[in-house]
Amino acid sequence: MEIADLFTTDVVVNVDGDQAAASANSVVRFFRDGEAPHRTSGLRLACAATRTPDGWRLSEARTTLLWMR
Repeated sequence: MEIADLFTTDVVVNVDGDQAAASANSVVRFFRDGEAPHRTSGLRLACAATRTPDGWRLSEARTTLLWMR
């Protein structure tokens, strides 16, 4: 079974009234139980959210693969 460790950093959130945009960077390490990581990748995460009467709701989410080793 393949397992993934995710490290998310550099989270930035901008709020403008009832709209918000957020972005972050992630490094993902893939490995099998008991073994060293065999693949690593870098991701750029971005999302948009809208405030509703029931609270904040994601209106868009995007993940971009930046690199893989």
